[in-house]
Amino acid sequence: MIYTRKTKVLFSTFLLLVFLQPKLYSQESVRFQAYGYTPNTVSDSLYALLNNSSDVNEKLNTLHLIANEYLKYGNADSIVHYAQLIKTLCNSKRGEINNVVLYETKAHRILGQGKFLNGLFDEALKTYIQGIDKAKLLDNPSELNRIKLGLGQVYLRKQEYEKANPIFMELTLFKNENNVSAKSNFYLGTIAFEKNNLALAKEYFNKAASESVNQNEPKFQLWIQLYQGRLSAELNKNDIAFDIYEKIMTTSLNSNYFDIYTEAVLEYGNICTKLKQYQIAEMALSMAYTNAIQWNRLELQKKIINSLRLTYQAKGDFENAYNLMTQHQAISNQIIEQQNSKAIKEIEIKYQTLQKENEIYELKEVQRTKQSELEQQKTIKKAFLYGFLVLLIPIIALLYVYYQKLQTQSQLNKQQEELNSQKIAALLNSQELELARTSLDAQQEERHRIAKQLHDSIGSNLAGIKLQLANLKSSSNFQKEVMNQVNETYELVRDISHDLVPKKFNQNTFTFLLEKYIGQLQKNSTIEITFSAHPKEKINRLPERLKVELYQITQELFTNTLKHANASAVEIHLNIHDEMFQLIFEDDGNGFDSEKFRKGIGLQNIESRLQQLEATLMLDSAPTRGTVITIEIPLKD
Repeated sequence: MIYTRKTKVLFSTFLLLVFLQPKLYSQESVRFQAYGYTPNTVSDSLYALLNNSSDVNEKLNTLHLIANEYLKYGNADSIVHYAQLIKTLCNSKRGEINNVVLYETKAHRILGQGKFLNGLFDEALKTYIQGIDKAKLLDNPSELNRIKLGLGQVYLRKQEYEKANPIFMELTLFKNENNVSAKSNFYLGTIAFEKNNLALAKEYFNKAASESVNQNEPKFQLWIQLYQGRLSAELNKNDIAFDIYEKIMTTSLNSNYFDIYTEAVLEYGNICTKLKQYQIAEMALSMAYTNAIQWNRLELQKKIINSLRLTYQAKGDFENAYNLMTQHQAISNQIIEQQNSKAIKEIEIKYQTLQKENEIYELKEVQRTKQSELEQQKTIKKAFLYGFLVLLIPIIALLYVYYQKLQTQSQLNKQQEELNSQKIAALLNSQELELARTSLDAQQEERHRIAKQLHDSIGSNLAGIKLQLANLKSSSNFQKEVMNQVNETYELVRDISHDLVPKKFNQNTFTFLLEKYIGQLQKNSTIEITFSAHPKEKINRLPERLKVELYQITQELFTNTLKHANASAVEIHLNIHDEMFQLIFEDDGNGFDSEKFRKGIGLQNIESRLQQLEATLMLDSAPTRGTVITIEIPLKD
């Protein structure tokens, strides 16, 4: 990732001022607040009860109460911490707990919600599925439905609507049971909203609001109001949306609901950007980002950074927009790394636990064998048996060592075979690329030769014939018809020669050619394309060879996206900064697992071109999250 020194200094200074002394900022009676601390929302009496409790069941109940308090106020890190404590206590004191499966089920539900709030959707998905397996052992449909609701939330955020929708539809049948039906209607409305079916979304939101009136869950009511505000903003009823968000901010601050307060400020800033009130938008989004950092809400940080980027882009500040885009990518990588590292850690813990259980089992077996031998060997055979054991143990050890060697040799053979296969594949790919490059060069040279022959030889001959016909003294209809045919043939030859050797890069600016190409793509497809170049003048002055390569690389990227990504929107940004040219190509399509991805001929062609330019290519993608391709080319004097 690339961060400018100026951006780092300004942003660090801003955070330092905020954390040293929390301040309130106002703009036309609207107040935005940032926090330099994490508010304590749990009563000290619960902590005292936890520390003084000696009964494991009482301690479990207290841990559950504390975790639910943090769940109520959205403190994700604390939610995960106390859910893990519940699981640990259940594992260590299983025989002393009255209903251990119930507490394990609750721990999975709470832990899944904490990971969900942190944006670790894959981890949350795994936790909820494990919780469902636990809940099925209970005669408690209420707890099972609450875990299913969490599972549906994860599928919703991963935009896997075909999996989320049946879960929510099923749960709407459970009226007045932990507000499950109301929340299911709310999430069905969210799916409709994200699919741009605003009428259906409004219907579901109204159902959710009606069902939750008597459920005593004020925070859930605020979430419904937040999405009703988003619905109003989408319908360009901005005054109504402003009023809704201001009421949510006031209520959430008074109730210590800092997570929904931050969401409301984010939406407020988005409307200000849409209305070109950029100063208010920057202020609101900056406050929201500070709160998201303090609460370690990575997914929320991504949303706010993207809104800030769009604000800077709308006001023409492409340098800051570019810097925020790289920061957005860095947070995405952080989320992916956290999920991978945590998954590995959990696998390691399970492995260690299994190893300990095996060791205990083996020790018990050895003890049982020795006891049997002591009881049976009270006669003179004891010495014989001991001698036999002395001989047997080395033999077993030798056999074990020999077996280990065989296993090691087998693994080495497999690794060598894989290495040889990779080398062969690499050589084949290299040979294919070289043949393709040679073929393209030969085609280009042949096109030039044919164009020159058409223009110099046939074109010159036609021009001479035309001149001789024009000098004939006699004039007739036949002579005029022949002259017209010669003229048409001459123009046709001239057009063919020009098409074979295009001069569009000499006659038009580079950015104009790209905009024209993008315009043609938008006419022939439903995809929405956003293009920006900064600074344009400097980009248009790039060397001719570099512009031709970049134009062909851009065509290849769009071809791959249209074929494979199933995207609805594409953004392409060109930037020159500190003698470095950067092309960023982003789509919201299917995405893929970048670790398991095998490059096709398109990307291989692009990398071949980039090698000649001493350039680098970075690829960031994940299933259902789209793809970002970043190309950096050093500019030489």
